[in-house]
Amino acid sequence: HAHIDTVPAGDRAAWAHDPFSGVVEDGHIYGRGAGDDKSSVAAQVMALVVLARAGISLDGQLQVAVVSDEESGAHQGTRWLRDNKYLQPDFLVVGEQTDNQVAVAERVACGIDHTVFGKGTHGAMPWAGDNAILKTARVLTWMQKRLFPKLADRRHPYLPPATLNVGKIQGGLQWNVVPDYCKVEMDRRLLPGETREAAMDEIRELLDEYDTAVEPLKYELFSTGKVAQNINTDPDEPFVQCAKMALQDVTSRARELTGYVQTSDGRWFAGDGFPIIIFGPSDPAVGHATDEHVSIDQLVEAAKFLTLLAVRWLQGSK
Repeated sequence: HAHIDTVPAGDRAAWAHDPFSGVVEDGHIYGRGAGDDKSSVAAQVMALVVLARAGISLDGQLQVAVVSDEESGAHQGTRWLRDNKYLQPDFLVVGEQTDNQVAVAERVACGIDHTVFGKGTHGAMPWAGDNAILKTARVLTWMQKRLFPKLADRRHPYLPPATLNVGKIQGGLQWNVVPDYCKVEMDRRLLPGETREAAMDEIRELLDEYDTAVEPLKYELFSTGKVAQNINTDPDEPFVQCAKMALQDVTSRARELTGYVQTSDGRWFAGDGFPIIIFGPSDPAVGHATDEHVSIDQLVEAAKFLTLLAVRWLQGSK
């Protein structure tokens, strides 16, 4: 499984090369989607091509699903294919940027909206109102001091800690009006075992504490959309060990298992009870970034790994 859709390129003038040109330079391909996720698409398709050209007969069906709305929620892609039983795998390799390491776990994204209410009035009389934007700034500072250290202490052997990112803020009517509301949109990354409900309860508890200990606070928390389960595959699963050994044989060196820092479409299968790994070329840090790129050597290495994994797993060696 891999996806061909991308995020926008942003300011094209900031790129060293046009983001849609696919320039090859110093052994790398540059462009939006070079790593996330078209290199995984290319590697997976080439693995099929190699197997077909070699006339290798597999004991089972090898299917490649290339979708086009992973970045926007997978409603018409992976989720639709799964829910309508077009994708019913027994084992799954999700192509994403892992620097060609086998990842067995990921955090999932949970969007939480937080709105603070104040009292509006004329901008010339701020003392007569209650500025919701300024209050939100104080509340966020409070949350940063009280919540972020707790999240940083939550660990998983293959993943970064749980996190909360304040990604968007909006409020007020215009410059000469004291704002009566301020809304922030937050990205809470959940570790395996965490739930949206528990994450929201934790934030709500802190906000209620702020209301009691610091200043009166009228607020609203809101979260919508489906939050899938985390990929959290047992590293001792035979499929994982087969992948680990195949990668070692392709690269001639041992590579430790890892986790995927971002969130993939694999999460929509995480509750279905079969092993899932995430694997693909390119450094995850360059995804969604200016001058996104992928190493050609890694791209070829990924195709070799996927070919060998298919042969070993689907020729009765499991």
